[in-house]
Amino acid sequence: MRKKSNMKKWLVVIAAFLMICIVSTFVTVSGKKVKYEGSGKSGLWVSNLEKSDKTSIGPNYFLNLYWQGSKTDEKRTVVGKITLYIDGQKYDDREGYDLSEYTGEEMPGGGQMEDHIATFDYMPEDEVIGHDVLVKVEWKTGGGKKQTDEIKLYQKPWYKS
Repeated sequence: MRKKSNMKKWLVVIAAFLMICIVSTFVTVSGKKVKYEGSGKSGLWVSNLEKSDKTSIGPNYFLNLYWQGSKTDEKRTVVGKITLYIDGQKYDDREGYDLSEYTGEEMPGGGQMEDHIATFDYMPEDEVIGHDVLVKVEWKTGGGKKQTDEIKLYQKPWYKS
């Protein structure tokens, strides 16, 4: 009798453990943010789309743009225009970015500046997810000529964080 009782306890413990593992895995997978990432052909820019934590208007996304070039050029680089294309159609225009404002350095009054440009806030999920996404960035470094790079964004699987 005692053996049967111990066996039932172990079965309950194992079943509870498996249930916790299954629920944890489900919550982790279903709670992952859909993320798109890509880099430009020049290797100077990386971009991604991230799901916003501000969901009062429903699931929405925003765009991040990161400089990957030299630290010296970063301070002299001015982003003139960022254009987002969804399925080949222009989504919206944003102009007048100065990358030197986004260098991740210490601010004079304390704190830190962002190391990227975050833009195109509040893009509804249905306008982004499952579509072809392309970012075109135009910039000048120092007094140089205007340069352009196109960044194709690809959906990153949840298991590749």
